[in-house]
Amino acid sequence: MANERYSRQVILEGVGEQGQARLAAARVVIVGCGGLGSPVAAYLAGAGVGHLRLIDGDRPEVSNLHRQVFYSVEQSGSKTEQLAAHLQRLNPKVRVQSFGKRLDEGNVHKLLAESDLILDCTDDAVTKHLISDACVVLQTPLVYAAAQGFTGYLALFENRPGGIHLRDVYPEPDPSLPDCATAGVLPTAVGIVALLQANAALCYLLGIGDPPINRLLTYSALDNSQHRVRLQKTYHEPISLATPNASAVRDSLEVVADSLPPGGFTTVFSMLSEAREPALPPGVVRLDGKNPVGDCIERMEDGGRYLVYCNSGKLSLVLAAQVRKARPEVEVYSLKGGVKGVEN
Repeated sequence: MANERYSRQVILEGVGEQGQARLAAARVVIVGCGGLGSPVAAYLAGAGVGHLRLIDGDRPEVSNLHRQVFYSVEQSGSKTEQLAAHLQRLNPKVRVQSFGKRLDEGNVHKLLAESDLILDCTDDAVTKHLISDACVVLQTPLVYAAAQGFTGYLALFENRPGGIHLRDVYPEPDPSLPDCATAGVLPTAVGIVALLQANAALCYLLGIGDPPINRLLTYSALDNSQHRVRLQKTYHEPISLATPNASAVRDSLEVVADSLPPGGFTTVFSMLSEAREPALPPGVVRLDGKNPVGDCIERMEDGGRYLVYCNSGKLSLVLAAQVRKARPEVEVYSLKGGVKGVEN
């Protein structure tokens, strides 16, 4: 007799005890435990997906709590630790593994291998390509999702040999694309996209319905509209875990505090507000918070070398990429990890 915990879904046509057993045996990896990943994880755990691996290197921050509703900055622990604890309370029958570290080329194979399904819940273009490339190599299905402003996107790539993958949509990662921190996001838009992503994962694992395989689903929170676009194969270059495009793009834009280039910088720009940084260090210029890209470009000279920093390194990375596009004749870098990385 089916466990009472799952009785409301076991009675569904297409699920049954056999489908519930498939969910219990499934091994799912969730990369990114923010506004997308945390509700995705909760619904998959609630549905009885037996093995969940959570990957995220961040800790809860106040500016994220409007959409990351499972966390508290008052509690100890990283996002993955707090979320894992919540999932175990929600469903003690689910095995949850917590990895409080960022996904990179050094750990991607180990962390994504031997899984049945990967869910990309990140908000970083470079990381998304790293995940996709690894899934292509591992031939592991991937549920891609993104949310920004009032809109969201979803696609399911099975990653069979010669099949469609993320590079058929975005051939190269573009760090200049804004994320939630730079473009803003409506919390309910993120939540709805997360539920669409969790729903696609459950349908795929159960073999029911019509999940968006090789299709891009778009969602608008302003009118609750959805559209599906069938994707075409356009990228034919070989892909391996050694494909340099993922981290190489970011590496060309970032510098770490203990290995700054010789000769220093023409100007160092701060993206921190006056409230966060009341007194600027000597020689540092604060950028206009409303138009940091324009302000930065106006202050630059051809042939100059510039450094930009923010709190976590995310905003400054986007700014550096945007400035490089607009002013390729100047060198501009982002401080990796921001001031938090220096303090830690």
